[in-house]
Amino acid sequence: MNPRNIRYLIFAAILSCLIHHNGTAQVDSLVKALSDTVIKKLIVDDIPKKTFKDKFMYPHRWYIKQLRKRRISDFDTSYMMSNKRKLTITIPASKKYYGVNLIDPDSKKKLKISPNNYYNIGFNFSNIYLTFAFVPPLKFGAKPGRGNTKSTDIQITIIGKRVITDINYQNYRGMYVHSNKFLESGENEELIDVRSDIKIISYSVNTMYVFNYRKYSLRGAFSFTDVQRKSSGSFMTGFYHSHVDQTSNDSSFLRYPLTPYFPENLHNITNFSVIGAGFSAGYGYTHVRKKILISAALNLGVGGQKTDFSRNNGTSQNVPINATLHLSAKTAIRYDNLRFFTGALGTYDTNYTPFAVSFHSETYQGKIVLFVGYRFNIKQNGEKILRKMKLIDYNM
Repeated sequence: MNPRNIRYLIFAAILSCLIHHNGTAQVDSLVKALSDTVIKKLIVDDIPKKTFKDKFMYPHRWYIKQLRKRRISDFDTSYMMSNKRKLTITIPASKKYYGVNLIDPDSKKKLKISPNNYYNIGFNFSNIYLTFAFVPPLKFGAKPGRGNTKSTDIQITIIGKRVITDINYQNYRGMYVHSNKFLESGENEELIDVRSDIKIISYSVNTMYVFNYRKYSLRGAFSFTDVQRKSSGSFMTGFYHSHVDQTSNDSSFLRYPLTPYFPENLHNITNFSVIGAGFSAGYGYTHVRKKILISAALNLGVGGQKTDFSRNNGTSQNVPINATLHLSAKTAIRYDNLRFFTGALGTYDTNYTPFAVSFHSETYQGKIVLFVGYRFNIKQNGEKILRKMKLIDYNM
C-alpha cells in the first residue's frame, strides 16, 4: 500500500475518533442538562421523602405545591382583577334566537325559517380557561301556533390570555316558515307555515385576538371570570367559520299560504347548505363606575361563502364562492362586588351575502341572558380540605 494512502487512513481514523468523542460528549452534556432540569422541577427539598408514606404521597404533595405557588400577573392589576383561583357559578335565564332567511333580490321579501325556541334556566360554571353551561329540561315561553322544536344547543368558550374562541353547535328539528304580507290598509299580516319536517344543523367557530389584553378583559365583560376595575378598551382581530345545512324532508321550504307571494327562484328548494369563512376586526370597551360595569364589543368581518341548494325536481345548483359580510355584537351591564354579581347581556351574530345568483341568504343567532352568580374562593376553602387529607402537612 502506498505510504501516502496509509497516512490518509490514519488521519481519517483519528478524525473519526475525535468527532465521535466530541459528539458523545455533547450528547452526554445535553442529557445531563435535561436531567438536572427535570430533577430541579420535580424534586423539592422541603417535601418529605423519607418514609414509604412520604414517597407515596410525594406526587400529590408536589402537585398541590404547584397549585399554591404564587405567580406573577401578565396584566395590569390596577385595571383588572383575576379570579383564576375562584370557581364562578352563574344561574342564567336565557332566550336564544336563531334563523335562516332566504331573500328575493328584486322584491327584498324574506322567507324566514325559525325554530320555536324556549326560555331556559340553567347553570354556568367558569374558570379562567373554560366556560360551560348545563341546562336542565326547564323550558317555557314558546310561541303558540308555531309548532314544537326539538333542539340540541352547545356553546363552549375557550379563554386564553390574549385569544378567546367561541364554538357553537345547533341541531334543530321542527321549524316554522313565516313572512309578512302587506295589506292595502298599510298594515302587515304574518303568514305562518308550521313544518315539523325541516331540520337545521349548524356549527360555527369565532376566534378573537385582544391587543390591549394587559388593561382590557373581554372575558371579564362576558364570561364573569375577570373583573374590570378601571374603564378600558381594546382593538381586536380574528377569524370566523360557519357551516349551515338545512333540509326539508316532506316538500320544499316554500308552501301555501306563502307560495303566491314569492317569485319562482325561491320555489321548490328542499336543501340549502352554506359554508363561510373570513376575517374580522373590531373594538371592545368596558365602562366602570364604582361597582357597575357596562360593556360593548362590535366586530365586522369580510369573507367568502359557498352555497349549494337542491330542488324537489332532482336538480341542484352549486353557487360560486361569493363575498359575505359578518357582524358580531355583544353588550352587557352588571353589578359586581367581586363575589356576588347580577345583570344582563345580549349577543348577536349574522352572516349575509350581498351578492346572489338566485337569492340572498342570511343566517343569524342571538341570545338574551339575565343572570345572577357567585364566586367561591376555592384556594382559601380548599386548603382546609387539603390539610384534612394530609396533603399539606409539612412546612411550605
